[in-house]
Amino acid sequence: MNFFDSIYKFQDIIFTLFIIISYIIITLYVLGIIKDFPNFFISIDYYVKIYICLFLIWRFNPITPYFFKQKVAFDELDRKISFSAGLIILTTTFIKEYLVNIKNKVIEIL
Repeated sequence: MNFFDSIYKFQDIIFTLFIIISYIIITLYVLGIIKDFPNFFISIDYYVKIYICLFLIWRFNPITPYFFKQKVAFDELDRKISFSAGLIILTTTFIKEYLVNIKNKVIEIL
């Protein structure tokens, strides 16, 4: 196993653990078992978003095949990160629009 394969497997393990832990925390919060959303999770979520952005830019950069002389294969980690990126974009867009609508309705009422 070369260096890049070991880094790739490490990324896959860490990202899978983050997804599992975040689903558990969100489920506990929605069920009301956790009353306050953990602040450390919000800061970790920020860095995971940065990681996802950098990963997608690096992995799917059109110049990358010229450097490594091979095509980029779409595998399991790419699928996980692409799905998470889609969820992040969807939820942040939805939450932003939802909060703007609530704010406008509150202003109308007042």
